[in-house]
Amino acid sequence: MRFRSPKLEHIALLIVLSFVGAEPLHAQPQPLRADFSDRARLWQNVRLADRANRFTVVEDAGRTVLSAESDRSASALWFELGVPPGVLSRVRWRWRVESSIPGNRREREKKGDDYAARFFVIFEDEPFSREARALCYVWAASEPVGSSYTNPYFENVTTIVLQSGDERAGTWVAEERDFIADYRTAFGESPELLTAVAVMVDTDNTRSSARAWFDDITIE
Repeated sequence: MRFRSPKLEHIALLIVLSFVGAEPLHAQPQPLRADFSDRARLWQNVRLADRANRFTVVEDAGRTVLSAESDRSASALWFELGVPPGVLSRVRWRWRVESSIPGNRREREKKGDDYAARFFVIFEDEPFSREARALCYVWAASEPVGSSYTNPYFENVTTIVLQSGDERAGTWVAEERDFIADYRTAFGESPELLTAVAVMVDTDNTRSSARAWFDDITIE
């Protein structure tokens, strides 16, 4: 992932975003729930390499989920939140990968900065800008689960390995994180603004391909 200057596009996906109460999202922190099954809402697509990924909504075992396919490409879908954290502090989601990036042993270097699946929680600035702080939870190829390190392109992005290798490839895995605690560990202070969440697959540096699926994204 090289993070080019973003040229934002908009795409409509079948998304359910259920917010408790009627206040605008920016006015009062509300839960976010996205299970890709009910109604169309607008996420934003940012291309981060010369080639873009293919995002589609597909059926999987009776559920509607998001499929992300990457072929020597990198792009992300992000949903803007823009709320002060505190009331919202935990994030949950499910993901599945076809396989990890084959033979990628250089994930802490620019040449190996590709992952079969990424889930971002973004803070304090426009998503994918150089100033934005972010936690990037990844499904790695070789880095051990529990590893945490700075992205080789952006010092404000901390990579946290939740899954690694192919032992659980092909199966749905549920994740839950206290992103406030993770932010404090990464940056030594509490965040001021929860800007967005994003999902991504990228294979542009390793010139490979990968496919991942995402479902049940919840912030509460």
